[in-house]
Amino acid sequence: MLFYYIKLAVISLRRTPLLSFLMIATISVGIAATMITYTVSYMMNKDPIPSKSERLFTVHLSSWSPEQMFRMRDGKEDIPMFVTYQDAMNLYRQKVAANQTIISSHKAMARSSTQPISEAISTYIRPTTYEFFDMFEAPFLYGNPWSSLEDEQGTQVVVLSKQRNERLFGGRNSIGKEVLIGGLLYRVVGVLDDWPLIPRFYLEGPEMFTEARDMFIPLQTQVNNNWLSTKDTSIYCWGDYDLNELSSVLNSECVWLYFWIELNSAEQRSDYLNFVNNYAMEQREFGRFPREQMNRIFNVDEFIKYSKVVSSDSKIAVWLAVAFLIACLLNCMSLMMTKFHGKGSEVGLRRAIGASQQDIACQFTCEAVLVGFAGGVLGLVLANMGLSVTAHVYSHLNAQLMTMNIELVMITILVSVATSILFGGYPIYRACQIQPSSQLKSL
Repeated sequence: MLFYYIKLAVISLRRTPLLSFLMIATISVGIAATMITYTVSYMMNKDPIPSKSERLFTVHLSSWSPEQMFRMRDGKEDIPMFVTYQDAMNLYRQKVAANQTIISSHKAMARSSTQPISEAISTYIRPTTYEFFDMFEAPFLYGNPWSSLEDEQGTQVVVLSKQRNERLFGGRNSIGKEVLIGGLLYRVVGVLDDWPLIPRFYLEGPEMFTEARDMFIPLQTQVNNNWLSTKDTSIYCWGDYDLNELSSVLNSECVWLYFWIELNSAEQRSDYLNFVNNYAMEQREFGRFPREQMNRIFNVDEFIKYSKVVSSDSKIAVWLAVAFLIACLLNCMSLMMTKFHGKGSEVGLRRAIGASQQDIACQFTCEAVLVGFAGGVLGLVLANMGLSVTAHVYSHLNAQLMTMNIELVMITILVSVATSILFGGYPIYRACQIQPSSQLKSL
């Protein structure tokens, strides 16, 4: 019987092509608007590294000045999200966690050794330690990370993102080739593949949603080369320091480095926090950490929420799109009412020859499902077109933010069909109430 009802629904849609098209188009426009905003919101809020998000933590230390707090946040005293160089190195060398890494930031002009100066590009350099790539599951297209020995010595080696490798070497295997960064030669040891890490939580603020166009070098290499740019690095200082000299910053109370750890299990969190608090107490004996101790560690999800990189506006936009979808569905419901009312004679005749109200309801429900499915498919096309335009306009953002995965595609179709049935319920109910006698008199 199901195939019979589907056949009747198809015939019905073909008999009124304009009305059918209007219903499908109305649903598709509402679905497209909703899924465009929902896709961006979903991708911004999704877990970037589900296999480890509960075991990766960033460490925040209460090492600020005794004279004033670092800042107020939500009506409370807040501490820096960065740590000093000496604290980062102290925690790193103790190797208490299963893995740990330090992340810095720099900006420099870069080009391959065979390119002219005119083709040099300004790019972000991410000085870090070799554990970074394993901790954050960075996929390699060519080569590998640098070694622990190269890490300690500060060898001039570099790992390129896929986008930077395409810009400098046309996407070819560049292992062993040389890159000029800030006028110094670096040997390429690795090239990253496409990295589906959204948001890139190891960065700061809006940078989390940008394309991965970075170059990675050992942190010790940055120290060896005396690289520090206050314009391109978030750095906050108190006490004695000279921002013109990296050596001065290294021995100061300036906070400018991210410190991330990986634990074997989320249950070890309290143990590591106790270790951090004990470390702070030891430093206090040397005259450091003068303020009340508010040390803390955030896992990935907590840190993203703490950073407030996803504004409430995105949620408002989703709800506005849902409201627009409801308006579209109400219009579609009105069109269904018109169509089903026009089929009163057919319904009356079918009832007269033995069709039950349930049979009529099944027939019209199949028609609503077909309208919803067609609207969902057309909505998918419109949504992807809209996302492509959005990705082109906001080209500085990661294109993955504007890309629908298979899960979102399935959600789109299901939402379209479900809402079509829901809002078609009343017209179907009204059609089922038609009395055969009243319709047969008019024949």
